[in-house]
Amino acid sequence: MSPEYEDSGLFKGGVIQVQLALVPVFGTTSRGDCTTRGFNADGCEVSVVFAGRRRPHFEAIYNQLRYMYAQAHHMDAIRGVKMRDVNDIQLQVQCEGAWRARMLVDENGQERRSLQFMLARWAFQAHDGQTLRFGTAPLIAQRPKAAPRDQGETAGFGAGTWPPTRGPGAAFSR
Repeated sequence: MSPEYEDSGLFKGGVIQVQLALVPVFGTTSRGDCTTRGFNADGCEVSVVFAGRRRPHFEAIYNQLRYMYAQAHHMDAIRGVKMRDVNDIQLQVQCEGAWRARMLVDENGQERRSLQFMLARWAFQAHDGQTLRFGTAPLIAQRPKAAPRDQGETAGFGAGTWPPTRGPGAAFSR
């Protein structure tokens, strides 16, 4: 699969930048992509997906979150308090990617909406203060634009060219 084909499926609606708080809760998708739990600025839970050729870049963020969990566990043990909730261990990450809404059916048969953020690139500050950047810019294949249609009585038949011609153009601009 080419990077352009992969990214055209992952980032259908375009790419945006958001700040997300990731927590050390990990998983995988049915396609074998890596995931972690995150929260957006409104505090809504988000599944953050490291898909396709970006999966190998997941290790650094995984290690950082595991380090943060171990530090929190150690500090709570020293203080003699119960281990804090995992959602309170948050890593602020600057993310570039696309939102995807999913409808899930719960155990009661009720549909509920779930948010996913498909990552293209991300950056965070490691425990040593260094800013780490990972991922790759999305490669979106150029799609031709449709030619303007003749709006007369023959709209597309007879007087105009058939089949309609397509001119060059980009689906996404940079």
